[in-house]
Amino acid sequence: MSILDFDDYKAAINNWIAAQPRGGHGQLRQISQHLGVNSVVMSQIFRGDRDLTLEQAVGVADFIGMSELEREYFLLLIQKARAGTKELKDILNKQLLVRKESTQALKNRIKHEKLNDEDRATFYSHWYYSAIRLGVSIPELRTVAEIADHLSLDRSLVAKVVDFLLEKNLIVKAKHGMELGPQVTHLGHDSPFVMRHRMNWRVQGLKSMENQSDEDLFYSGPMVLSDIAAKKIRKVLINAIETATKEVTNANSETLRCLNVDWFRVGKK
Repeated sequence: MSILDFDDYKAAINNWIAAQPRGGHGQLRQISQHLGVNSVVMSQIFRGDRDLTLEQAVGVADFIGMSELEREYFLLLIQKARAGTKELKDILNKQLLVRKESTQALKNRIKHEKLNDEDRATFYSHWYYSAIRLGVSIPELRTVAEIADHLSLDRSLVAKVVDFLLEKNLIVKAKHGMELGPQVTHLGHDSPFVMRHRMNWRVQGLKSMENQSDEDLFYSGPMVLSDIAAKKIRKVLINAIETATKEVTNANSETLRCLNVDWFRVGKK
């Protein structure tokens, strides 16, 4: 569930903690370490009558990986909890309602929109946009925290990317987290973004070579051969890519991988 489904910030955070591995055991301690406060303070807040300060709330939002909208809503909930008069609580409740309504309006507006060039430029600017989008297909990668940990990325960065992907309908919120949305991405060979896309993933390939496992495969083979043989090898590689693509279509989502293939002439053409 999203924090926007709650009217009490403590209930929202306790719900998030309970949904973490091992029932959230140790999460309050990790939050306190992230904030630089004693774990007793976190217990007094989320299991007692004490309230978060707004400064602490920003830290909690960063730790969980809240989107910008969720962060704003979260801060409003805390202000409401700390409000000393009914008049102030009423004002804050109206602001909370506006946030909820604006979220629903946004979902309705973007439902049938396609990616424009500006959106494509953002999506293909960094490798982690497509990695996060594909990653949510894996059952163990359905939350910002899980994705950030798996990809070794900052939670606030993942939250920002997830925000974009949700807005563009590239992923959607589901009962158990997030999953692939109906919007699709495709780059033709003549797209102005295809070079950036290829470079992004080749850089990741180079980084992966430093920690290569038995499941990985890297090969570089400079060679001299006939033009006829070169054309045959190109055809073999195309067939291999087509076969791999068919395998992906029919396979369960269990692991996130990238296939980079290079076959090029060395020197002047």
